[in-house]
Parts: sequence; structure tokens; C-alpha cells
Amino acid sequence: METGKVINKISNRLRRRSKKIQESIGISGAKGNILNYILVESENHPVYQKEIEEEFGLRPSTATETLKNLEQAELICRVPESEDGRYKKIVFTEQARKIEHILRKEITESEELLLQGITEEERKEFLRIAEKMLRNLE
Repeated sequence: METGKVINKISNRLRRRSKKIQESIGISGAKGNILNYILVESENHPVYQKEIEEEFGLRPSTATETLKNLEQAELICRVPESEDGRYKKIVFTEQARKIEHILRKEITESEELLLQGITEEERKEFLRIAEKMLRNLE
């Protein structure tokens, strides 16, 4: 019981902190979280709608609507893949690049807060255990 309470407290405080920063640049809730996700993940691989649906537990119609809103705000665009035009990679626009440093700073500061006093070895072990927990919760 105690572990769950602590995890919820941490999650709530991080969410509030993130929300405050996102609202300061005119982005709200799910849109800000999805932008953060695209920012981080697109550094490692192309990001597609299906991945966002899975990551956030969204129905395709909900993900489509949220991504359309981000497109209308000119923060993302969907670029057809050269091999298969049915797949559209989600990328930041120039407009989003203007606020990227704010989003990146918030993500970096949150990570630093979470990892204070934790060794690299402990962090790796935590990630290994957390991934296993997530698989068990599916």
C-alpha cells in the first residue's frame, strides 16, 4: 500500500509541475504530454500515430483528434513515409521548435529531480524492474 501511495504522489506532483510549464506556453494536458513524447522519442526513431495510441492508451479516433489539434496549432505535421505513403511520421514544425527548449528543459529538470541521489547502476536496475512491471500490467 505504501509504495503505491508514494508513486501516486510523485506522479501527481510531476504532472502538476509539467502542466504549469505547458500552460505558460499555451499548451494543455494531453497535447503537452504528446508533444513531450514526440520530442523525446523522435530523437531515437520516427514517431507514428499508432505508437502514440499505445503509449497513452488512446483510441484511434481520440489520437487522431488530438494530433489534428496539434496540426491546426502548427506544432506538428505528418509527413508520408517514402516507402509507404500510408504511414505518416509525426514531426515538429518550426513553430514547435520555438518552444522546444522550454519542453526539453521541463523534461530534463523532472528527470534530474527523480534521479537525485540514485546511482547509474540503481537507475538501470529500476528501469529493468519498471519495464517488467509494465509488461505485467498489460
